[in-house]
Amino acid sequence: DAKGEKEILDSWILKHAGDPMYRFGHQQASGVVDPSSQTEDLGDDAMKASMYGIKNLKRILPKLEEWTSEKGETYAELSTMYGELLGQFNRYMGHVTANIGGVYEYYKTTDQEGAVYTHVNKAKQQEALKFLIDNLFKTPTWMLDKNIFGKIEFSGSVERVRGLQARNLNNILDAGRMARMIENETLNGTAKAYTLVSMMNDLRAGIWSELYNGAAIDTYRRNLQRAYLDRMNYLLNEAKDQREINNGYAKQSGITVNQSDVKAVVRGELKRIQRDAKAAAAAGNTLTRYHLQDVADRIGMILDPK
Repeated sequence: DAKGEKEILDSWILKHAGDPMYRFGHQQASGVVDPSSQTEDLGDDAMKASMYGIKNLKRILPKLEEWTSEKGETYAELSTMYGELLGQFNRYMGHVTANIGGVYEYYKTTDQEGAVYTHVNKAKQQEALKFLIDNLFKTPTWMLDKNIFGKIEFSGSVERVRGLQARNLNNILDAGRMARMIENETLNGTAKAYTLVSMMNDLRAGIWSELYNGAAIDTYRRNLQRAYLDRMNYLLNEAKDQREINNGYAKQSGITVNQSDVKAVVRGELKRIQRDAKAAAAAGNTLTRYHLQDVADRIGMILDPK
């Protein structure tokens, strides 16, 4: 009968509890909270897996024209497959980003020990952000193939990189993700949690490194830095409150933005960057100087919108 069947099924669950081969995790339809339960990702280390994936993409790219060309045909297939390659790279970046502010969800019955929800450990979150800084925000020049560009488009390479970077940057600077980081620090303390302030410090050091090393800022990096300012403007002046959603497939962290630490941290970071941009504007070439002057002015408008 149903009662007897449940007892048998429960015994099977307890027998395999803790064995990852038998684990079930929900596909997450809107936003990824649990980085260990993602579509197209069956591994236990997104950074290591994504590095292997990028190495394979770097092997594929030089062969892409050869593998997609047929006599008498256009370069339409080359254009399509180049777009697919960049799409795969973007998926790798998404898998890594989910670790920042991530919370594992391991279903348990009441006779199993341990928590259902646990935060991703501090070191893994730090590793994830470093991976993104090194492989995405430092311009991925390996994907900028002039030979391919010359055959598939009259323009678009600069905008394509900007789009990849901005999309993932916005994902990192998501209000719900920031809310989980604030809560992690509150519950577990700074020794165990990757705090929002620490993450923002590390992100600033990666995206605005030229302010501190005196290097010229090229087109790709200028675009990235302006994308950062646009997102910070959104968080400070436009972001809406979110309600908590946890119905299996759909997950969203609740946050009352105006009464959280998010705006205070964003404002503090912007003031720091404005000060550093003004100090660095005297050095560098003309375009770098103009860019940093523009950065300082843009931040002024974000902090005091008219």
